[in-house]
Amino acid sequence: MLAESSPFAFPKLDGSNYASWKEDMKVVLMDRGCWSFIIEEDEPCPEQATEKEKFEYDWRKQRCYTIIYQGMERKFLPLIRHTTDGKEAWNILKSNFEPTSKARLAVLTDEFFKLKFNPEETIGNFCKRVDEKTTQVKEAGFEIPEPLIALQLIRRLPAEYDHLVQTLYRLKDEEFNYREVEKELVNEAGRIQLKQKDLNLDYTENACTVGSFRLQETRKKSSERSVGPFKKPWSIQENQLP
Repeated sequence: MLAESSPFAFPKLDGSNYASWKEDMKVVLMDRGCWSFIIEEDEPCPEQATEKEKFEYDWRKQRCYTIIYQGMERKFLPLIRHTTDGKEAWNILKSNFEPTSKARLAVLTDEFFKLKFNPEETIGNFCKRVDEKTTQVKEAGFEIPEPLIALQLIRRLPAEYDHLVQTLYRLKDEEFNYREVEKELVNEAGRIQLKQKDLNLDYTENACTVGSFRLQETRKKSSERSVGPFKKPWSIQENQLP
C-alpha cells in the first residue's frame, strides 16, 4: 500500500518535470497492476468473473486514478477532479504538459546535439541519456533519423574509443543504428575497463616489488652501519698483536 506521508520516491508533477514524471509514474502504475488501464482500450470486467475478481478489477481501476491524483502538486489537481477514470486523467495531463510547440522542439533538438559523454558516468548511462532525449524530441513532434542518433553516440567520445569509432564509421547503412552502436560501445567499455584494471594490477605489483627491493637495500645498509663500529677496532687490535 502507498504510504500517505511519502507515497512516491520521485517528485510530484509540478508543471516542469512532466517527461521524467511520466516515466516514473508509469513504473508505479505497472508495479500496482494498473498500467493496463492506461494503455488498453477501456474494457469492462467480464460478466463471468467471480465476485472476488470483480472487486479486484474495480479496486485496481480506482487505484489507477488515485495513484495519479496523489502524484501531482495540489495546484494542478483541478485539472482532473471532474473525473475518477485513470486513463482520462492521464490523457488530460498529457494534453496539458506534453511538449509539442515548435519552440520546445527547438530547445530539445539543441539539447540532443549538445549531449556528450561524461567521464564520470558509464557508457550505458550515456546511451540511455541519448535515447531519452531522442524520445522527448519525438514526443515534441519530430523523429530524429537513426543515423543521426548513432552519430551522436560516437562523435564526442574520449580518445580510447577512437579505434572503435573508426570501425563504426565503416558499418553498412542498415547496421549503423542506435542499437548496434550502443552494443558495440558497451562491449568496448567493458574491454577498456578490464584493460585498465590489468594495468593498475601490474602497476601495483611493480610498486610492491620495487618497495620490497628498496626495503631489503635499506635493511642491508642499516646492518652494515651497525656492524661497522665494532669491526674496525677489532681489526686495529689484531694488527697490533705481535
